[in-house]
Amino acid sequence: MREKIRALIERHCATLSAEAEAVNNCLKRLDDPSQVASAVIAEAVELAHKIKGSSGSIGFHEISAAAALLEHYLQSLADEGGIVGKTQHDELCAHYNHLAQLTKLVRPEASTLYDAEFPQSANRRQSS
Repeated sequence: MREKIRALIERHCATLSAEAEAVNNCLKRLDDPSQVASAVIAEAVELAHKIKGSSGSIGFHEISAAAALLEHYLQSLADEGGIVGKTQHDELCAHYNHLAQLTKLVRPEASTLYDAEFPQSANRRQSS
């Protein structure tokens, strides 16, 4: 069981930077006047939500919290009509940069589940 969990954690670490980059691509598209800001924001909300949930579920609570802050801020922009002025853009960048920094530094061993004991694996060791 522990090996399977570690494999999931390692796969999550491998895909996390690509997921964060997808959020960044959305934020860049907000500068493009041909893009519908509300649609781009909705896409970014979904991506941030995915990072929040998957990271939290697999034991990366700091990354999950950073993604939650970004998601919340994006959602507040959506609720206000998707208008992104300089102040909002700067705030978005700050939230994204924090998340991106965490994803760049992520290591499987940082997951709270990496060295966790699971009942099934503990039972197997006891019977050995």
